[in-house]
Amino acid sequence: NPHKNLARVIKAFAYAKINDFQLIFVGPFDKRYTPTLMKLIDEFNLRHSCVWKGWIDEDEKLSLLNECQALIIASLWEGFGLPALEAMACGTPVIASERGALPEVLGKYGYLVNPFKIQSIASALHVVINDKNCFEKALDIGPKRAASFNWFNTAREIEKIIHKID
Repeated sequence: NPHKNLARVIKAFAYAKINDFQLIFVGPFDKRYTPTLMKLIDEFNLRHSCVWKGWIDEDEKLSLLNECQALIIASLWEGFGLPALEAMACGTPVIASERGALPEVLGKYGYLVNPFKIQSIASALHVVINDKNCFEKALDIGPKRAASFNWFNTAREIEKIIHKID
């Protein structure tokens, strides 16, 4: 969907010139939007660097999150951002939009980008690929940050709100 901002992510990937890496897209092929993205990939001569996975099962998702250099969620708007939380639990760096709920989910973890600025996304890609400390930080902080979000704590917070309303 357009709010996922994939066209700018593709342009940032091309601008960053990180030829040794692949951009992997997970989600359904949408005949309304995907062909336009494929044309953009061809315009930037990135067909060899872009992989379309479609829907994947939980095992493949876990494998991808543990093997990738980073998860990129540069959406124009995003709800809670469960994939970001899953990546943090794996110790995977996250490049995320500064819009929506993602900054709250990430806290001081990850790399926030302006989703409207291709250079902002490209710069974060460079940091994640070139800064070795980025991975050590992700492995140290990510699982701890992810663990702070759990259903028990959420239920307690909702319960407090309900009691205030009564």
